[in-house]
Parts: sequence; C-alpha cells; structure tokens
Amino acid sequence: MMRVGLQDMHTGIPLPGLITTTVINFSPQGACLVLPKLTINGNHLFYETLNSDSYNLLLYPEGRDGFDEELMIAARSIWMDTCEHMDKPAFKIGIHFLHDQKELYKLLKQSSGS
Repeated sequence: MMRVGLQDMHTGIPLPGLITTTVINFSPQGACLVLPKLTINGNHLFYETLNSDSYNLLLYPEGRDGFDEELMIAARSIWMDTCEHMDKPAFKIGIHFLHDQKELYKLLKQSSGS
C-alpha cells in the first residue's frame, strides 16, 4: 500500500493532500497505480505530471511504522486508463520512476510473495 500526491519540481515541496493507491505491475523503472480518484485539491494527478516541468508524482510507501517520508519516490505519469478495483470504478496510471528503484522493487517482490 502507498499514498500518492504531487510535488512542486522547482521547490521540492509536496502539495497538500494524498490518495491511497494500490501498486500493480511494478518493475525497477516504473509501476501501475490503481486509484479511486484522480484529483487532489483540484489538481489532476495524471495531467499535472504528464510531460510537465512543474509537478511530479510523489509516492509514500508504507513502512514498518506507517507511511515513511524518508522512502518518498518521485515519478512521472506516462499513461492512464479506467478500470474496476474491488467492484468499484477506478483509474490506472502508468508511472516511470525518476530515480532507479531497484531496492524498492526487491522489497515489493518480497512482500508480494513472488
């Protein structure tokens, strides 16, 4: 489980608001996020980060003691689609990590039992 929000690329400051997301189809370079909604405080997570020089996505992985801000991951959206998740309408966003995430990939593979 992770939370996702937006980060101002110029200041590095996260914008207020987070959405809980499910991560699927992850690799060291990117992943697919399943979200119940696409906007936070009027900002669209996909369009604000697609080819943007203003914002990127910021993921907060869940650590041992809740969500750990030291594990924050910057990413950019690359595609979007609708889906159903847990019998409810949802959205999928394909993301590309801005930095190598080999360690996160290993952690996610271990926690998924793969």
